[in-house]
Amino acid sequence: MKHFILKISVLSLFFMSILSSCGNGEKITLEYNLKPNETLKQNVVMNTDLVMKIKDQEMKISLVMTMKMVFDVKESQGNDYTMEVKFKEFKIEAGMPGMGSISIDSNTDDDIATPENMSPMFKAIIDKPFETVMDKTGKPKSVKGLEKLIEAIYNSFDENVSEAMRQQLMSQFSSQFTEEVFKSQLEQTTGYFPGKPVGTGDKWTVEMTTKASNFAIGLNLQSTLKSIEDNVVTLDIDGTILTPEGQKEQDFNGVKGKVSFKGTLKGSMKLNKDTGWVISSDMIMNFNGEMDISGIKAPIYIVSKITVTGE
Repeated sequence: MKHFILKISVLSLFFMSILSSCGNGEKITLEYNLKPNETLKQNVVMNTDLVMKIKDQEMKISLVMTMKMVFDVKESQGNDYTMEVKFKEFKIEAGMPGMGSISIDSNTDDDIATPENMSPMFKAIIDKPFETVMDKTGKPKSVKGLEKLIEAIYNSFDENVSEAMRQQLMSQFSSQFTEEVFKSQLEQTTGYFPGKPVGTGDKWTVEMTTKASNFAIGLNLQSTLKSIEDNVVTLDIDGTILTPEGQKEQDFNGVKGKVSFKGTLKGSMKLNKDTGWVISSDMIMNFNGEMDISGIKAPIYIVSKITVTGE
């Protein structure tokens, strides 16, 4: 049960932080304008309710995930920024009616992870730096150093945990800690810029693909510049979510299966006009899909509220 909820939690990692008049008046160029030695923060809280129906049985899972990260700007060269990124807090609380709940929290006094207490796995990655290079448009170009996070998780296990169990627990996370996955997830909170000057009422479309292991979701997002007040730029976001064709099978605790989704994402985002960094963002994802495991098809319904605050 814990491992299944953990798998759902990991898949939810990439659902995490996706970001009126006729266009007259002030035109601005939305892009990052950061300085070396500048430290930026980003806090994400995701509340998710998932319902899965397997034959005549309905399974409900509630999930609250909290992540706090800091971005230290190390270098500005041309259109690119090199940043050192660290997790400062990582927490997942999940529960299923009649089946109990789990809490995995980096804010723990324990240092040794066991199958019954996985919080030290999250504690192990706190303040472990990795590096990303991102351009002014918010597109991540590279992510390096993630192997340090994987190693820290592996080394957090109690020595009495068998290698088979260790690898099973590790598999829940190692597929997330890849350059491709991290680049796509970072882009969800940084890649909303239009690439041209825009004014109040102007609209533009951004397409991106977010990934988790072999799982991918395509996002088609229309942004509208709602207002420019003082130093705050407000965007309205309205988009669709769809899994691309040809999706590969996923490993669900040793069982192969496929997942497909479609739905909508709506919300608003406030940006610092000078730096381009997010001040706050509130998004609602509402979508449904289907999990096909060994020929058994299970409908899935998900509603997720994602709140991002930055400074």
